[in-house]
Amino acid sequence: MRPFHLTTTTAALVLALLGAGLAPTAHAQAANRACRADFTKFCKGTTPGEGRVLACLRQHQDQISADCKASLETAQACADQARQLCGGDGKGPDRKAMRECLQQQREALSASCRSQLAVP
Repeated sequence: MRPFHLTTTTAALVLALLGAGLAPTAHAQAANRACRADFTKFCKGTTPGEGRVLACLRQHQDQISADCKASLETAQACADQARQLCGGDGKGPDRKAMRECLQQQREALSASCRSQLAVP
């Protein structure tokens, strides 16, 4: 398993992908649950938004659960694929354009990314 490293740009892309009208699946909901206890334990006072929660989890990467690390690594891999296929300017993707691009590139996405994002 590669070391957990999620940049703010990648975090923004992950969050945009999940909010881009691509229905969160049971897998995505499980990923959220996987990190909930770690968030409560290490980042309780952190106000969500602008990558703050992910930055907090990254600060505690040696302490978070294996399930949370795995979920975040999967999210990063999916964000990397989306960036390769659909680009992005680093300032956060246009959600509609990202959704349309991912739908067009569906077959190029890995099966795990398709299942995470429930790309139709």
